Amino acid sequence: MAETSMPFLTTGEIAGAYRVSIPTVKRWIREGHLTASRTTGGHYRISKNEFQRFQLAHGLASAPRPEVRILIVDDEADLVDLLVEYLADDPRAFKLETATDGYEALIKVGGFKPAILILDVLMPRLDGIEVCRRLKANPETRAIRILGITGHPDSIPALVQAGAEACLAKPLQLGQLRRE
Repeated sequence: MAETSMPFLTTGEIAGAYRVSIPTVKRWIREGHLTASRTTGGHYRISKNEFQRFQLAHGLASAPRPEVRILIVDDEADLVDLLVEYLADDPRAFKLETATDGYEALIKVGGFKPAILILDVLMPRLDGIEVCRRLKANPETRAIRILGITGHPDSIPALVQAGAEACLAKPLQLGQLRRE
């Protein structure tokens, strides 16, 4: 975390340093894990000493953890929103991006450089099986871990054969995502 001359940190500074959301930091405060004071404007301020205590008590390194990037690709907007909401609150502090079809996914892979791709199998324009084949055929993207999701369980073998590490059937049990 960058040193500042101020003896207090904001929720935004802590969130940025550990790549978690500001609501996550506020939840730590509400649950009593992190002690904070309030400004006259109602904003939280955390002393540097308190934050160091929090780090030691919770086994946090003094430097932020590496960022894990996840690209979520599905043409069902409601499912994408659900996955983003679910993963955004994960303590591992993922950096998330979304795409609505296979072409958009391939474009975003180049700039976003995800470590993990959550990929729908059946989508318009370019399906997940072809996206998976293309990514696994390219030495620059071959290492991306791919978790397929599908409402058509009969397509699972084709996605795994194309290179996906695992595939889950819809409707998703969100707890399965953490295990995969």
